Amino acid sequence: MGPLLRIKLATSLSFSCIVLFLPFFAAQAAKQTKAEQLQGLLQRQMNWDENPTNAKNPNGLQLQFFKIAESGSPGKSLSTYRIYVPGIPVSKKFALTVWRIGSEPHSVSGDVYVNSKGLLMKHKPAQGQEDSDFVGDDELHEVVQAAQGEPIRYALASSDKQLLISGALVPFPLGSTGQGCRLEVRLATPNAEAVVISAEGLPANADAPFQLTSSGVSETAIFHADAKGHAVTTDIPSVDGQDRGMLKVTLATKACSTEVDVPWGKRSYVLR
Repeated sequence: MGPLLRIKLATSLSFSCIVLFLPFFAAQAAKQTKAEQLQGLLQRQMNWDENPTNAKNPNGLQLQFFKIAESGSPGKSLSTYRIYVPGIPVSKKFALTVWRIGSEPHSVSGDVYVNSKGLLMKHKPAQGQEDSDFVGDDELHEVVQAAQGEPIRYALASSDKQLLISGALVPFPLGSTGQGCRLEVRLATPNAEAVVISAEGLPANADAPFQLTSSGVSETAIFHADAKGHAVTTDIPSVDGQDRGMLKVTLATKACSTEVDVPWGKRSYVLR
């Protein structure tokens, strides 16, 4: 396998830097080496996904996605989602940002509102819409295509810059659950040149070994779980002399056993 990239999650990173100062990131990226750019990309992705409680999100609010429709054929399927943020203030105006792998974050809409249910809307709730779970065409829907294991990241920022909530939609998760724990792998780049690996249900505040095997080359790595038994890390699955392959991530502890297979390399990115 290629050199493994292990990144400790820095939850102190301000999401406002990600969403509100994109030109700064672009300028900095031009000065970085390829390895530094990849490390920075993975760190940003992990922080975005974790959505920690902080000054910009003191109540730990979370984006929730609900699929309401699916259409098309294999490779061309479209999934439609409605978005909720329960508990969000209804008096604010918001901007919605989306971040797809292989690109930089960009604005979806700068005119987003919510009702008391936390449902994202295209305008301020009208009479009769304030407490409704369904407001028809006035809802803000997201229509997406995705590959297996591809995250689509969103951030909702209030116009007064006081509130910032991030989250990830994974239409087709690459995950596996076994004996009380869950293992998931997300693409960090379109052809899985790098991946983000997370685990749930690990022993609290403990280290848990797991196995990485790519095209016959194996290595043992360590999850460092937090107080909730959650851990996240990264990997570069490439193998010298090969332009594609399969990464197997295996987690086996006394209380948990599960594994996930991830194709990587040329032509591995396939829309569902």
